[in-house]
Amino acid sequence: MRNKITIGGKFDWFIDTLEKSGMFILELSNEEIETFIFEDFIVGVTSFFSKNNLSELKANEIIDEDMEKNAYLLREKVLKIDNTDLWNINSVRQSSEWLDIFRRSDELKRQLKERWSDEEIEYLKTL
Repeated sequence: MRNKITIGGKFDWFIDTLEKSGMFILELSNEEIETFIFEDFIVGVTSFFSKNNLSELKANEIIDEDMEKNAYLLREKVLKIDNTDLWNINSVRQSSEWLDIFRRSDELKRQLKERWSDEEIEYLKTL
C-alpha cells in the first residue's frame, strides 16, 4: 500500500520545485544547471505543478487563484520547450523563453513570501 502525499507534502514539493528555478540559475555552473533544471525542476514541474495538485493547494487556501494560474502557466511553458532545441545549457543561459520562465518563478516566490511568513510556510509543510 502506497502512502498518499499530504497537502503539506505537496506544498513542500511545490516550494522545492520553485527553488530550483529563478534568475539565480544564470550564476550557476553548467553542472549545477544540469541538476537543477534538467533533473529536479522538470520532475517537480511535471508532478507538483499539475492542475490537480494546484487545485488542491488552492482549495486548501495555501495558494490563491492568481498563484494557481501563474504556476500552471509556468508548467505549460516548461513542458512546451522540453525535448526541443531549447533544452540545453546554452539556451538556459541565453534564450528569452528560459528568462521568462525564471522571471515567472521569481514572481511566484515573491507572491508566496507576500502571502506567508517563513514560519507559516514551515507550518504549512507539516499539514
